[in-house]
Amino acid sequence: MTEAEERIWERGNRAAWSRVLGQCLSELGHKNPDAAKLIRERELVIAALRSLCEDFGDNDWDEDLHLADVVEKHLANHLHENCEEPECRS
Repeated sequence: MTEAEERIWERGNRAAWSRVLGQCLSELGHKNPDAAKLIRERELVIAALRSLCEDFGDNDWDEDLHLADVVEKHLANHLHENCEEPECRS
């Protein structure tokens, strides 16, 4: 399996487990418990960041890295470097 295929598999695996978590909580009668909702939301944000970082940044970060650091160091820095507009470099 190539590195790209492995990343795609890992993202799909995480998405599947996130969906299972939501279904389990629903079956247990919990509509939106705060902690579970935040975990599920974080998983969706990580999936979105992985996709954006693959296209516009780098994916050299661990899942437990603070999300603000992911955005700043692994996405925004790359976007600013590649931006040709003067306001991007301020």
